[in-house]
Amino acid sequence: MNALILALDVDDPVVRELAVSALLEQESTRGLVEVVRRYLTHTAGIRKLLESHSNALDAAVKQCLLHGNRELQYCGLEYTRLTSDFKQIPTLVSLFENNRLVNHQPDLTTHTLRYLVGKLYEYFLDTSVDSVYSRSFLRNAQQIRRDNLNALASAAEHFQEFGRPEEMVENLLILGNVGDPAIRKIMWHSNEEARRLVEKVLKESKHIGVMQLICDFTEVGYPNPKALEAIAEREDPEFIAHLLRWLPARPSELQQTNFKQIGQVKWLMSERQDFWKIPQALQTAVIRLISLLELDLVSKKKAQKWMLQNGTTEAKEAAIGILRNLDSMEVTEMVLQSLDSEDPVQQAWATCQLRAQHVPDAINLLVDKIDSPVEEVRAAARQELSSFDVDYVLEHYEEFNPLVYPAVGKLLQKLNPKCILEFSRAMAHPLRKRRIQAARCAFSLKIHDQLIPALAALVEDSDDLVRRTSAEILATLPDSAAKQALIPLITDGNTRIREIAIKVLKVHRNSENPGN
Repeated sequence: MNALILALDVDDPVVRELAVSALLEQESTRGLVEVVRRYLTHTAGIRKLLESHSNALDAAVKQCLLHGNRELQYCGLEYTRLTSDFKQIPTLVSLFENNRLVNHQPDLTTHTLRYLVGKLYEYFLDTSVDSVYSRSFLRNAQQIRRDNLNALASAAEHFQEFGRPEEMVENLLILGNVGDPAIRKIMWHSNEEARRLVEKVLKESKHIGVMQLICDFTEVGYPNPKALEAIAEREDPEFIAHLLRWLPARPSELQQTNFKQIGQVKWLMSERQDFWKIPQALQTAVIRLISLLELDLVSKKKAQKWMLQNGTTEAKEAAIGILRNLDSMEVTEMVLQSLDSEDPVQQAWATCQLRAQHVPDAINLLVDKIDSPVEEVRAAARQELSSFDVDYVLEHYEEFNPLVYPAVGKLLQKLNPKCILEFSRAMAHPLRKRRIQAARCAFSLKIHDQLIPALAALVEDSDDLVRRTSAEILATLPDSAAKQALIPLITDGNTRIREIAIKVLKVHRNSENPGN
């Protein structure tokens, strides 16, 4: 034994590796303690050998941690950390009992314990990881996790006997799940002081495990009140970002109920809102969260306004979906502000909202945007005007600004090459109102000169108002075809119609024969 221990310090690495191998076969705690003492100076070959015999080292490592001097304890801690030996977590926890660390390394032990707990948490986040996590001591990972939870829970429950109780509670909450008995016990059935520590950790810890535990409580039937309280009160950017990244796109009915129970959230209240600090990728999640909460109306409206004025396109769309509390004037103002923005994305978004939000003069604004120098805006305008067809124009042209009538006519022909044919069909519609509407609309849009045959057909209509409308429009055209179409109306039974036709044809004849 002594010879093997002495061989650990010779210069020849082959001899040292043979000595370590022999000590592993003997499973002598005393000899293996010396192996651990020299762990930081071992070659890569020896470390690999020790890694494959980690179970044989358990007792020696535990001896170093619990009973070794400062040097041995340091070596035991480094071995445990470097090899991610999760089975030593209960041993590390026991070091905090009854001030065992007064003369040793409390900070290093605390750091090592947190490191191992964090690594074990990561293992259960992604069991596909196959480096450190694939070692033999994780073949029974669930049992290792339960043993570690029980050790941490016992320390948290009897925190008066342990140093750094808040660290114990935080490690427990990192490693635990909402359904673990250890978690339910510490959060519901422990003494008042222990529950106070739990509350403090829930509201202050920035470890992803604790923050995720808080979020997970929204998915259970009877969530812990302190977990929901943490969602309501925490304002640190780490928790806000985690909450928003986690927030489901389609929360379950249970989650919706629990979020309603939360009610107000501090950082969303009107006087505390600062959405400039929220990453753009998380802005839509802010809107989803607001829609889940019983947030006061003032705070909700302020958040929605900010998103409409400053948010991403996706955030604006999400905000639009819950605008029932904003009046139409406010919505119009925000859309028009974005329409004048120097940001092409903002302009394009606003262009898409003109008709959807019933912005006054929307069609005129869209017509202007069809010639925008910004491609994104032109594309948005074309998309919005894709439903800008003859039927739509016939129904709404009287709402347009008369100054843009010619531009609308040109735009309609540009968007729909068959629009003249469709106007002709509308003028032959069975309904009198539709025939008159089509003729007047064509005249307003300055495309009536392309519809002389259809207008000429109306001259023979049985309805007086239809014939009169046709006559008045044909009278404005200099084309001989238009004048020819008016000839049958000279003998029309309606006096007013006869007068229109006679007057136009007389002027036309005089212009052709100026000497007569």
